[in-house]
This record gives sequence, structure tokens and C-alpha cells, in this order.
Amino acid sequence: MLTQNDVIYFVVTDRFYNGDSDNDKDVNLTNPRAFHGGDFAGLKKKIPYFQTLGITALWLTPVYLNIHDFFDSAGYHGYWAIDFERVDPHLYSINPDFAEGSRYYLKELVDTFHNAGIKVILDMVVNHTGYHTPAYEAYSYKKFEPRHFNIHHHDDPIEHWLFGLPDLDHNQPEVGDYFVQNIIDWIKETGIDGIRMDTVKHVEPTFWYLFKSYIKTSNPQVTLIGEVLDWNPICVGHYQQQHDFDTLFDFPLCGAIKDTIVWDQPMTKIARPRLHPNEPKGILDLNKPYTNANRLITLLDNHDLDRRITTEILDRLGHWDRDLARKILKLCLSLLFTIRGVPQVYYGTEIGLEGRQDPDNRRDMPWSIFGTDNRPAEDHLFELDIFDHIIKMIKLRSENKAIRYGYIFTLYVDQFLYSYLREFRGNVVLVVINNGYDPMPHPISIEIAINCNIPPRIKQILPDGQVLISQFNELPDVTIHSGGIEVQLPGKTTGIYIL
Repeated sequence: MLTQNDVIYFVVTDRFYNGDSDNDKDVNLTNPRAFHGGDFAGLKKKIPYFQTLGITALWLTPVYLNIHDFFDSAGYHGYWAIDFERVDPHLYSINPDFAEGSRYYLKELVDTFHNAGIKVILDMVVNHTGYHTPAYEAYSYKKFEPRHFNIHHHDDPIEHWLFGLPDLDHNQPEVGDYFVQNIIDWIKETGIDGIRMDTVKHVEPTFWYLFKSYIKTSNPQVTLIGEVLDWNPICVGHYQQQHDFDTLFDFPLCGAIKDTIVWDQPMTKIARPRLHPNEPKGILDLNKPYTNANRLITLLDNHDLDRRITTEILDRLGHWDRDLARKILKLCLSLLFTIRGVPQVYYGTEIGLEGRQDPDNRRDMPWSIFGTDNRPAEDHLFELDIFDHIIKMIKLRSENKAIRYGYIFTLYVDQFLYSYLREFRGNVVLVVINNGYDPMPHPISIEIAINCNIPPRIKQILPDGQVLISQFNELPDVTIHSGGIEVQLPGKTTGIYIL
């Protein structure tokens, strides 16, 4: 089960690390749409890397047997299933004790990661199959006939064939029941800790009632994460309220972070002080659509968005200032790891990996820049600075319950500044973000004692004279004075202060 203590790391397995060349059939490193050789053996070999980062949960792309040739592309990513019951042979190293495609290959991986203290989230697909190529049609064990698929309705989000992938009709009892039993089999036979369910909003609602009736009741220890790729909290939250997903990806917050920190829209788009009932709301104030916004999975980028966060930042800057891009990325990461939710990091974001639309946003992890200590080499200053920053943020999060569990009290917000306080049982974390490009010309006073939203209990542990320790050496500590603090920050900088 995933909890507020977790940090999720997401890998496209084929693009991460090649640990066994014996399963490298059809590998072509010059073709960005071909297999590149990443596999389970590679994931196991990189466990020390995951431990260096401090991540606690690994989300990997689907492991199903996929179609392997559709025009100039292969199903390296796992989303073009031909068989929902078998593991693709590109991913595993042959074990004579296991049947071909056996789920035990995944169980072995899960057990290895559990022994290292890392949870495993399996990506699952129920909406569609792989393209119906001649190889698909000739496959002996396929489960679905033409009558099991929706007619291609372009104007219907449920029956629409995404990217032309044949769309299954879950209103047919045999289709819905097949996938419910299939998912239970994967859970029971592999011991996974969570499921990331692909393309949730494109599946007939009938299925989700079956899904929660069977799977939520029989396996409450498995966290169900829904992917609803929508920027509206009402649309996303519907699936938590109505269909009992434990959590969902917080795309609305992802969009707001990029709109503000990358594209310089007002920080009021993130949050408002909540001092007046009729004031406009920021994205963090729009929690009513969710049953529990603190459980949402927060992110900056993934394999489905139009570009990686580093590329989006460089696009904003015209690709002329990588030092400034590095500062902006660190600012995004600071916000991601100190606000509510469970953070997810896309592989390579920890070193500022670039990439545009698929398949460019699924580049190979550049292991050649790393040293034997699992850190970027000293001559890769851009990557090393981001890497060290994300490790620091993960460590801060793990050491401070206020960040993991505490409510967010917005203290101050304007065009450029956003300050918030989080507290849990006396642990206080104060965050101040200067999103302006220039240093603050003079200190600003951030009031705490007169903030009507902060309970007296918290105010009592922040009396005048109380010092909060800066978590960055270049920034001084702050002291409570006259019921608040004064702070002055350089441009595109986050101050984090802890009691």
C-alpha cells in the first residue's frame, strides 16, 4: 500500500537500463520507436541508484506481451497488449523453472525490490488492445473477438479509439469480468503494492463498479491509482468520489505549477489566502472535488505529456540560459516536494533530461554521465546540481512529518511570491517562493500571528524570538518578530525554514 511517506519514481522499463543482452531481440538504438533493451535485470541492477535517490516506490510501464511491429514502431512501452496474461520476453531473463511469459518473472522482480525496501506499482491497461496487425490476428491465445470492441465513435470519449487502438466495450459482461479476474490474478501472483490504471476516463463506468466491488474489497492493501488526464479538478475528482480510486494523478496542479513557475503567470493561480469566502481560488483551494486531496499523486511531467519539464522551461527561455533553466527546475521541484500529495518523479527529471513528444520524451536514461557513486560526474554540473537538489528535497520530506501530513496554510501570495506554512505535532515547515526573475528589492513581512486561519496552538509554538532554520546554506535563518517573519530572496528561489 502506498502512503503519504512514499516518493514514486516512474520508469519506462525499456528505456531505463539494459541488464541482460540475451533478451535483446529487435533492439535498435538508432530508432526511437524500437526496443532499446531495458529490462527487469536492469531495474534490479539499479536498486543502489534508487536507494541513493531515496525513492520508496517504483512505477513501471505495463509488462504485458505486446505487438512488436506497427509501421515503424514497436510496443516497447507496454501499452499495445496482445496478451494480458503473459509477460513480454523482452523484459525478463529466461529461468528454466518458469513457463514462457510467466507472471513469476514479475513476482521475482517485486520480491527483489521488496527486499530492498522499495514498493512496486504495476501499470495496467483495460481500455484497449494493441493494433490488430496480422501478428495479432494470428495469435493463438487472444481473448477477444470483433464483437467485443466498440464501434469507432470519434465524438464519444468512451467509445473513441485512442490513437486508433481498438477500444474494448466493458458494457459487455464477459469483457468487464475478464479484466476484473485478470487484475486479481496479477495481484495474487506477483505481490504488487499498487496499480496505475491507464486511460480511466475512456472506460465505460460499468467497469469501475465491478472493479471496486471485486478488487477494492478483496485486496484493500493494493493502492489503486487512476490516470485521468484532465486539467479540471471536477473531472479528475469525479473518479475518486464516484469510483473509489485511492488516488489520482494531480494534473490540475501540474498545469498550475507550469503556468506559474515556468510561464510566469501570477502565483495566485496556485493558492489564495482564504481570508474572504468570495475571493477567487487557486488550484490548491479547489479541494472539494476530491475525497482526499492529500492523497493525490503530484507530478511535473511523464511519458504522455507533450514535453518534459526541462524542455518546457528551456522553451520558455528561448534555450539561451541553462543556468536560469536549472534554477527554475529546482524551484518547481521545491514546490512539488513541499506541498500536499505524494510526489512522482519521471525517470531522468532528476538530471534535467530533455525531450519533446513521444517518443522523444522517452529517451534512454544517459548512464554514461554517472560515476560509480550513482551520482552525475563532477563535469556535468547542470545535471549534478539538479540531482543533489532532488535528493535534498526527498530527504527533507522524509524527515518532516509536516510536509507529509500537515495542512497547507497560505500566509502570503501575490504576482511573484507565495508563502505557506505546514505543521504536524509541533514540526513546522515554512516555505517562501520568489518566482520573480529579480531579487526582492527589500524584505517583505509575512504575518503569522494575525492570520485568522492558523489555530492558536500553532501560533503558540511560534512566539516572538523563535528561530526557524534555513535549509539552504546561502539563505539565512529567520526569526519570528512581531508575530511574523521578514524575508528577502534572490530571483527564482525557494526559502525553506524548519522548526
